[in-house]
Amino acid sequence: MKKFASIIAIVLIAALALGGTAFAADKIWPKGTPTVIVGFGAGGGTDTSVRPMIALMSKYLNETINVANMPGAASAVAAEHVLGLPGDGYTMFATGSGCFGGFKIKETSNSGWEEWTSWHPFQGPAAILVGANSPMKTFDDVAKALKDGSVNMGISGFGNGPHVIMQAIAEVAGIGEINYVTFDGDRNVATAVMAGEVEVGIVTFSSAIDMAQAGSIRAVTVMMKEPMKITDAITIDPIVKVLPGSDKIPDLSETWPICIRRDAPQEIKDKITEAFHWALKQPEILEYTKQKGLNIVGLTGDDADRFLSLQISGYSWVLYNAKMAEKSPADFNIPKLADWNWETEKKKLNK
Repeated sequence: MKKFASIIAIVLIAALALGGTAFAADKIWPKGTPTVIVGFGAGGGTDTSVRPMIALMSKYLNETINVANMPGAASAVAAEHVLGLPGDGYTMFATGSGCFGGFKIKETSNSGWEEWTSWHPFQGPAAILVGANSPMKTFDDVAKALKDGSVNMGISGFGNGPHVIMQAIAEVAGIGEINYVTFDGDRNVATAVMAGEVEVGIVTFSSAIDMAQAGSIRAVTVMMKEPMKITDAITIDPIVKVLPGSDKIPDLSETWPICIRRDAPQEIKDKITEAFHWALKQPEILEYTKQKGLNIVGLTGDDADRFLSLQISGYSWVLYNAKMAEKSPADFNIPKLADWNWETEKKKLNK
């Protein structure tokens, strides 16, 4: 009897220990393995932001979560793929938040923020890159070269965050049409700049910060309001210092949300939220964000909806004003930033 009681005590202690760690015991996806479809190529800013979070969320939930890449049309291909599948919670979508601003007006996807429940772990700036030995040393040098059309600029897709931010910069700086060259993911843009395939690139800086730290490429400016120190010897000027009138540009910085169809089972969404908040507190994520120059924002629920709605408003009108959209945002009842009001916008969920 004493031996039996001791065994019971050990089992109870083990159960309490596991409870303290808060790992999920019940299977969330009993019918198969869930998959997150990333709308850009492997190694890019979206991909490298999503994978560390998914790995930890998978650990917390004690379930395998696959990650696959499906680049195309600034992630619209992936969005349409996921929306075309059953809303059973087994397939998710990951992209840059700015991409939503181009979907409807570029007629690549009929997706807005209303179709998704989203979780936003980080927010990070974009940076303009040149080669390590480029004759262009400053933002002014890059702006001049872009104005006279003597250089090509690498981007990872039309309508994504870095591209829209570049269009906003062009509007402020008086740069006309830019000769863009597209690549599969931000990392490939940075690699192309390093190899001299293009003279300039704009990327989510987290995808290329290690290359800048190593001196393989140079960042002439970063979309921040303060300087960004990446090594003891390298500090990057913020856009607000090098371009007068650019005060609002840092506010366009993207997040990289993990999204699921809004009609997915609530119990799955609740468990994802639980795992998401747990993952954000882990040392691996704290170290990752420090290395990559990212800010932890942890947006979920109403805060996530609000953020995406605001980004869509800002990004869609920048694209439209740059004559890079087939339709006006007004055609889809997307307000200009000056007219945006969350109390009005969130009523769209009830329609």
